[in-house]
Order: sequence, then structure tokens, then C-alpha cells
Amino acid sequence: MVQQKLDIGFFTSMYSQTNGTAHAVRFLSEAVAKHTGHTVHVYAPGIQKPKNIPKNLYLHNFFGAKIAPKTGFVLSFPIHKYFFCQHDYLDIAHIHTHATFGSMAINWSKYMGIPMAGTHNSPLSFYTSQYIPIVGGLLSKMDWIWRYERHILDKYDLVSVPTKSKKDLLRKQRFKEPIVCLSNGIHDSYFTDVKDNGVRDKYNLDNKKILLYASRLSPEKHQLSIIKIFKKIHKEVPNSHLVLVGSDGPSTSHVLKLIKKKNYKDFVSYLGRVPFNDLLKLYNIADLSCLWSWIEAEGLVLLESMAQGTPCIGSNSVGISDVIRHGQTGYLSQDLNDFKDRVIKLFKDDDLRLEMGKNARKVAENYRISHVAKTWVKLYKFLINELYPLRYYKKERKERVKLVKEFIHNLPIVSF
Repeated sequence: MVQQKLDIGFFTSMYSQTNGTAHAVRFLSEAVAKHTGHTVHVYAPGIQKPKNIPKNLYLHNFFGAKIAPKTGFVLSFPIHKYFFCQHDYLDIAHIHTHATFGSMAINWSKYMGIPMAGTHNSPLSFYTSQYIPIVGGLLSKMDWIWRYERHILDKYDLVSVPTKSKKDLLRKQRFKEPIVCLSNGIHDSYFTDVKDNGVRDKYNLDNKKILLYASRLSPEKHQLSIIKIFKKIHKEVPNSHLVLVGSDGPSTSHVLKLIKKKNYKDFVSYLGRVPFNDLLKLYNIADLSCLWSWIEAEGLVLLESMAQGTPCIGSNSVGISDVIRHGQTGYLSQDLNDFKDRVIKLFKDDDLRLEMGKNARKVAENYRISHVAKTWVKLYKFLINELYPLRYYKKERKERVKLVKEFIHNLPIVSF
């Protein structure tokens, strides 16, 4: 029988870094500790301890080499820790990245005899081919990276993904059930009521129609393509302005070089990383928010924008297609020409844009991290009490799948 107070282990190669996975893990660990009272232990490299964290959140820092200064990514292979677990008080392991720390978590869990849940966010094959074009592309085409991920995730008692389209992708790649869909959620602070308070003057935005793109500057986010297509949008809506916000990345130099050109500098701004309060204000004053990527875990920046009542436009792709409700909270586009037409339409139709903004705010309420954290605790207890014993006693997988299907009927924000 599960204890009243759990010790939950979070295993991840990203925690303090600037990317969607790191943010999702950090916010969930803090929310579980704060809103449920259970104890969370985070095992990750390069942790920068925040000033204020819940007393029942413990950060175990593993050292490694910072290989991407702009994003803070730390490469760590704690081989010496794989087979020497000194943390035998854990009740369950929640694994968020699967290459290095995932392998360590599997060994620890087997040693302690505890269940494992794994959240799959970003496909390794997609990012490997993006950042290591030749070798990574070859590995992806040969299916080796997908095979490795399947091998790891098959060892978990339960796999979660943020969106249904992400589950469809994994099933297409022959990942096994049970896989449930549960949002990563956004921090409750994104719902804070804010006003302009001079943010337009601060960033020289005047009274322009604003399309906001909040994301790190990386090839898979296609900021260069959005900048180029926005030139045509600006011709149709002369008082429009594209605002890029986010951390530096592999595309930074290319984006800055393009923006400096005479054809773009008057209607495109890159603000870099801005203070959190300014980010909230930019979400609030933006007329539209966008994200153009073909594989996203979820597209949390869209949810953050929706929390401030801003409609969104994005690619009709994995992750994003589950977040934007086409025709209600914004639009999904098949290509950049359609994207251009949708942006122009909403820029010119104030009533439709305001209606979609109100819808977006209502939908975003379902994604509060406090709700997600409480749901995860119910899943943790279910794993410990009911699901893990089936795997321990080597029951057939179909029995585990059936049990999961029956249980999640009681969890409104979880689907199968």
C-alpha cells in the first residue's frame, strides 16, 4: 500500500536550461512539491538552484560539460552513479529524458524495486538530424535512434506524452502501450492579470499590430521563414510588427543578420530574453502569437500566450495541432502562404480576434500546472498500488493496458 507521503524521483538531463523540456520538468517538480505536499528529488546536471523553492523539493546536482553556452545545455554521463544508488528512499521514478539519466534511473529503480513512469517530450532522432546534419541524419534514416528510445521506454510501467498527436507519432514508430496523454501544463503565474505599463514604449512598439513569436532561435523553429513571410504581411497591414522573444540558439546570427537588412529592420524586432513580467505584458498586448515547428512536444509558449487571452496561429503539426483549436482559439496552417492569409485576416478583424482571445483564455485554464501536478500524484499512487505489481508478477501487457484505460476514466485531463 502506498505511503501517505511519497518520495518521488525526477530524472532528467535538463532542468535549469532554457528550453521547453527543462521548463516543463522544473515547473512540474515545483508544483508537485508545492500543491500536493509530497517530496520531490530532482537528479540532473548543471542545476542552478532558485532562490525560493518548496522545502520538500531537493535538487541533486550532477556535474558535466556545458557544450552549448547559449542554451546552457550540459552533457553528463554519470557512469559512476549508474550502479551505486545511495537514494534508496524513493517510492517511484519519473524519467523525463531517456538517454543518460534515464538509463541511470532504470538501474536505480530495478535495485530499489520501484515503478517507473516516463514522459516523452522531444524525439531524439528529430533533434539529432537538426543539430548534427550528416551523422545525425544518417542515424535517423537507419532507425537506430528510434530503436534506442523504444528499447528504453519499453522498460517503463507507464509512458506519458503531452498530446494525442505525439502519441500517434510514437505508435507509428511501434512504441508499446500503455501510453497516456497528459499536458505538461503551464505555471499558474502565466494567468496573472497584467497591463501594458509602458512595455510598448520600452520596446518601441507604439500602437502597432503585433505578431509575437516566443521561442529560442533554433533551426527547427523556422524563425527565418516567418521573418520572410512577414514582409508580405506587412505590405497588407502596414502598421503590423513581428516581435521575436527568446534565448539565443543556433539560428541567432542568421536571424540578426536578416533583421539588419533594410527590408526588414523597420517591422521586425528581436528582443532576446526579457524579464518575466515583460514577457507576460508582451503576451498580453500581442494581437496574435505564433509557433512554426513540425514536431513539438506541446508548444507551451502558445498556452502561455493563451493564458493572457491572445489567439494563436501555428503549423498543423505534431503537438501544436492539439493546442490550437482551429477556428476557436486561432488557426492551424498547412503552409506559410496560408499562415500569411490567416494572420492578415485576424489583424484586420478586431471582433473575431477578440472572440478567439476570450476562447483561448478559457481553454488555457485546463492547463494550469497545479491541476497537472495533482493528477500526476494520482497516477503515481495508481502505479505503486496497482500497475507495478502486474509487471512485477510478469502479467501480460494487455492486462496492464486494460487497467490503465479503466483508471484514467476518473482523470478528466488524461486521455488514452
